[in-house]
Amino acid sequence: MIKETWTESVRNRIVMYLINYRDHREQLEQRPYFLFEDLAVVFRVADLDDPLREQPVENADLERWNIQKEELYQYAVKNTPELFPAQVKTAEKAEEGNDREPVFIVSSRQGIYGASVLLYPGFLEDFSGRYPWNFFFMPLTLHEVFILLDRGQYMPDQLHEIAQTYTSEIISKKDRLSDNIYYYDSEEYQILTLY
Repeated sequence: MIKETWTESVRNRIVMYLINYRDHREQLEQRPYFLFEDLAVVFRVADLDDPLREQPVENADLERWNIQKEELYQYAVKNTPELFPAQVKTAEKAEEGNDREPVFIVSSRQGIYGASVLLYPGFLEDFSGRYPWNFFFMPLTLHEVFILLDRGQYMPDQLHEIAQTYTSEIISKKDRLSDNIYYYDSEEYQILTLY
């Protein structure tokens, strides 16, 4: 439980991040959350001196602060992009004569809790506006998301196999988010869970 009272200082530091719903079901009984596909949107009070310091918001905090989780979400949607701005990089530079597509890595500028960038208002729409293709996205870790443009070169089952290997053999359990593959339809502005 957070000891601070519901002051402007606390309100302005409420941020959101994603965790795996299935893996954290028990923990979520004590926390306010919303579902995003098969993931859970949870909240914390950001410590600006130590961004990795966990101060999770619990149901007891909402009762003490006399607020609903919807209000908490509104603060988080405003604060998170301001405190943890989105950053998009490419894993491989496409060289002249190289037909390999770039892999985009999305995170926060600080490199932590970057999967929450998917929740930033307009982020997916803006990305699809810059790259006019549908795309796959893989939120493998809490801290980053991989985006691959769909120009017909990827098979979803192969991407799922890669994601499963990556999450089981490379990513630490505490940083693991999902081995599911999601698809963003740029014309319909719709997210589909493929696996």
